Amino acid sequence: MEPLRKGTLVASVVLAIFGAGLLSGWLLLRYDEDRGFLAEAERIASVLCLTPGINVGDVRAGSGRWTVAMARRVGPSGQVYATVGPNPAHELLATVAAAGIDNVSVITRTPGAAPRLPLGCCEAVLVRAVYHEFADRGTLLTSLRRNLKPGGLLAIIDFDEGTPEHAAGHGIARGTVVAETTAAGFELHEMIADWSGNAFCVVFRQPAGRAAETTPGAGP
Repeated sequence: MEPLRKGTLVASVVLAIFGAGLLSGWLLLRYDEDRGFLAEAERIASVLCLTPGINVGDVRAGSGRWTVAMARRVGPSGQVYATVGPNPAHELLATVAAAGIDNVSVITRTPGAAPRLPLGCCEAVLVRAVYHEFADRGTLLTSLRRNLKPGGLLAIIDFDEGTPEHAAGHGIARGTVVAETTAAGFELHEMIADWSGNAFCVVFRQPAGRAAETTPGAGP
């Protein structure tokens, strides 16, 4: 075999092996991402007691994957209210549209710290990996007290001290979350230190029969 042809053949084989490796790595990454997403979606549904017919809030819903997962859990008789952030609104809207579901209300006007969910709208609210981003968390929590029905559940998922995410400014101490949220009137319901990856999850309950006071014009 001529040296040139032999060299070309060897190069082709190397490229094929390299390409196959990249494809396998990409498929494995996608598998892990999808498997991880499905596992966490299942856990979120469990801690928030998602059942058909209830209403859920998704604060700063990102790309909308969790919104869609919860909307399918609560079914056509339930409703998910998703607020925009940190991703652009069009990403959230596109994800909801692509899912072919009609039980999601996207709230695009979200100024300041208040998520602007409807008053008394929800049996459950999810705040996933964005609690630390609110500069005025007192206003956020006051709003959520007004959004949740008596006995409703609030799940806050974030990154604790000592994690790489927290070191990079993307997280908050678990003790701070508990202190701030209970000070706002919520009851600590469940603490899960090993949630997913480096995250924790703290679940709070709106005291039964003790919804926060609302006054005209005081909606979130």
